Amino acid sequence: MKKLHIYLIVISLSSFISCVDEITPDFEFEEQVFISGLMTDKEDFVSVQIQKTVPVTDTTVSIVNDAQISLYTRDASNTVSLVSDSFAVTDGIYTTTEVITPVTGNTYWIEVMLQDQTMYRSEEEILKPPIPILDLVKIDNTVRITFRDQLGEQNFYLGRIEILRNGTLLTNELLVFNDTIITDDLEESLEISIVNDGDTVRVSAYTINFNTFQFYSNILGEDRDNLDISSLFSPINIVGNITNTTTNKLALGNFGVAGFSTMTMDF
Repeated sequence: MKKLHIYLIVISLSSFISCVDEITPDFEFEEQVFISGLMTDKEDFVSVQIQKTVPVTDTTVSIVNDAQISLYTRDASNTVSLVSDSFAVTDGIYTTTEVITPVTGNTYWIEVMLQDQTMYRSEEEILKPPIPILDLVKIDNTVRITFRDQLGEQNFYLGRIEILRNGTLLTNELLVFNDTIITDDLEESLEISIVNDGDTVRVSAYTINFNTFQFYSNILGEDRDNLDISSLFSPINIVGNITNTTTNKLALGNFGVAGFSTMTMDF
């Protein structure tokens, strides 16, 4: 069994506070569109969030409720088809009006047209199979999560670790990790600590593409708290896999697809 080690980098700001003079920013704010979403292999509705950036002094959220979204797929025979262009919108969150049945191995992407006719397109991403979670085993205050890696390729994952104590959510942490290129079926493990008797642990794993892995790596490097899997609550300066096809420039945000697996266990 190969054990994965996850390294977290924490940047301390305290060393800068005493030696930096206050500087008033001298730049002109440029509004940008932020698009985000993550579709899994499970039969479900698909949601996409669209917002606009606001100045750092503005505490409001600038939602976009008048965009048109189309979800496309390309199958193994290279045939492109429209999955859905029927989305209902509430507070900038667009959700398909029908349940979508994804096909593992197909590629998926979205196209977004704003009211001013500006077009955005996410990169095509292949929907990969979920990683099987084999077991959760508690030793003292540590839980070992064992899963079966995919064969013969490098894999990228987004994970969520939730610990509930007496019915209250105690920990809700996101992490990204990847493996090395392997040539044989292999079990791997992650370990989480501070799990008491009586706690409930829920582990979710998303098998993602490299660009989406890089996007969430950047997101988690900026702010690990209060992040939602399907969307990000406030626009930040993160570039993912979406291009403004009107200007041929990369835009803010990311639309990814992922194989999803989860396991919950009481200890």
